[in-house]
Amino acid sequence: MRYLLATHISAYPGQSPGVLRWPGAWVADVQAQARALRDAGFELTIAAPMLDTIEARALAKQEFVDLKLADQPFRFVPLPGFRTATQFVAARSELRKIVAQHAKISDVVQLGPGGHPVSLGQTLWPTIAGLTTKKVFVFASDPIPAREKHATSGRNPAKRLAKQLAVRQLQNFCAKAIHDADVVFAQHPSVQQRFSKFWSGHCHTLFTSQLPDSLTGVPHTPDNRKPLRLLCFGSSTLTRGLDHLLRAIAKARRLSAKVELDLAGDLIGSADLMDLIRTEKLESAVRLHGVANPSLTRQLIFAADVFISSSLIPSTDPIIFLAVARGLPIVTYQSGVLDDLLIQANAGLVVPRGETNMLAQVILDLSRDRARVETMSKQAIAWASASSLDAVHRDRAGKVKALFN
Repeated sequence: MRYLLATHISAYPGQSPGVLRWPGAWVADVQAQARALRDAGFELTIAAPMLDTIEARALAKQEFVDLKLADQPFRFVPLPGFRTATQFVAARSELRKIVAQHAKISDVVQLGPGGHPVSLGQTLWPTIAGLTTKKVFVFASDPIPAREKHATSGRNPAKRLAKQLAVRQLQNFCAKAIHDADVVFAQHPSVQQRFSKFWSGHCHTLFTSQLPDSLTGVPHTPDNRKPLRLLCFGSSTLTRGLDHLLRAIAKARRLSAKVELDLAGDLIGSADLMDLIRTEKLESAVRLHGVANPSLTRQLIFAADVFISSSLIPSTDPIIFLAVARGLPIVTYQSGVLDDLLIQANAGLVVPRGETNMLAQVILDLSRDRARVETMSKQAIAWASASSLDAVHRDRAGKVKALFN
């Protein structure tokens, strides 16, 4: 069966014929999807805009990789490239024409709400609406908040009004696509919450860590004869939260907790943190590693027993996923992002932000109960396995295949 994925992620020519450049994170995702679809009996074709050069700001923000198309588990169809609204309008007719040609000979077409300056899925949905082809709609994230923020920017009232209208149109389109699609996938529960009125049995929220199966380790058994080894990453520009952690560790140690901390980041430059380490008499318990490259990051994760994220700013530290895949239980201040997932998976403990005494008690309890650490490690591995990039794409491919049963 033929599966057509039309994406707004632009491709660029590589250094030689038959080679494309794409963002590395996108490549990892789409290769995992292609493998899962192939195993489910689908042949994947990717249709994407083709641009001549990569903008400097894009190069600065993300890594690009070269792909030899002949070696990939998918076919590629170039679409007209565009960067501005004017270029998009000029390319729109050709975009629809090319996608329509391939959609008519496909068994499945996948679209999404992403794209700039206009959602590609919103543009192409009318093209496939009348086809008997199965329709898949995928949300990588909730597209509305960023659009709303953009709509309020700028000094021109007319342009702000036009952008606000575009946001409402996109939201209405997403609701329609959710209703009309044969299957809908979202990677974050915020999408389901926003469109709860339209969410039904054909809609699935499947969180992914974006890590492949290959990075999932085995459960970790802490050595009872050694201090519990905690790991945290920080920055000298964001020390609030790290000071809480140091005070919590100091208090736990005063209560006989056997714990040590590996602390990575450019933290020697923070005089306040260095003074705090001395004041709390933590010199023998804290190892400073400086800024961690990928090799050192892996080394520290493999040596640790528990990963701690003490940031007071609600966010998701991507290193948490590496730690979970290694089998490290997570201790974190409330982030509003991963809290529920960690708790549901029994892979972490969530402490209200700023509650240093509670953080100290959690550290003390874990230092005394190594069996609990081992149990949480097993749960972390189970969660990492179920939410790996490969596992989620296998799940999605299975649900798409079920449309034909």
